[in-house]
Amino acid sequence: MKRIGAIVSLLVMLMILSTSMSFASGLTLISSFPEDGESGLMPANIAIKLVFSENMTSEAAQTANENRFAITDAEGKAIKFDPLYNAEKYPNEIWIQITETLTDDTEYNVEISADLESSAGNTLDEPVSISFSTRDTAADSNGYMILMVLMVIGMVVFTAWDTRRQLKKQGAAKEDDKINPYKEAKKTGKSVEEIIAKAEKEKEKATKKTKKDDKGNDIPDTDSQDAVREGVHKVKARKAISAVGVSTPQTVLRRIQRREEAKKAEEVKREEIRSRSKGSKQQQRKKK
Repeated sequence: MKRIGAIVSLLVMLMILSTSMSFASGLTLISSFPEDGESGLMPANIAIKLVFSENMTSEAAQTANENRFAITDAEGKAIKFDPLYNAEKYPNEIWIQITETLTDDTEYNVEISADLESSAGNTLDEPVSISFSTRDTAADSNGYMILMVLMVIGMVVFTAWDTRRQLKKQGAAKEDDKINPYKEAKKTGKSVEEIIAKAEKEKEKATKKTKKDDKGNDIPDTDSQDAVREGVHKVKARKAISAVGVSTPQTVLRRIQRREEAKKAEEVKREEIRSRSKGSKQQQRKKK
């Protein structure tokens, strides 16, 4: 009798354990993107990712779950979407692709029915609701515009400040260039007239260096240019060697003579070729 009671008790315990295991193995939603309450989504091309605890991609499950999803805005207006499945890569996932552009700064709700079935035929214990909201793209555009305006203003202010600094620096340099002849005379011991003359000469030299033509290009100062190399000097005009009392070297004369003879020989050859060509043409005409 005691053995029968022990067997019955064991069977009851097994039934209880099997029942609890069946409840624990029911279909559940593991995660979603966006998560419940998430905000700041871009209004266009939104895809809602749902990850479940079981395979959801069988044809029977897809057919059964066609009307188990709903997306609405804050006013209850239905939003169009397409459920997407990928049995090879994501067997436990369902992607809900929204096929229209949503409104800025608006809250939306995704409703999943408790009758949603897995490939094994299990369903959810209760319906699932996920809410999300879109971002205000107009405010973003205004923010970007304000940022661009501030950047432009900053560039203009910096450019004006740098230009003013350069002008101030140039003015200070010009002030430094001005020489007080009396202080300089006292310092060097020279006369005031000599210092003024020297300053005028340097000023004139600097002016020549900075001369520009109509196109803004620098005009070289030929009077102040130094010799190209040592031993080479400038002359006012070209003159023959004999004009300065120097005879032409014999090597140069022989080179000129050879050049003239070669030129004459070339002319003689050309005349012979011309005469031969004329004679051949006259003979051809006689034969005709």
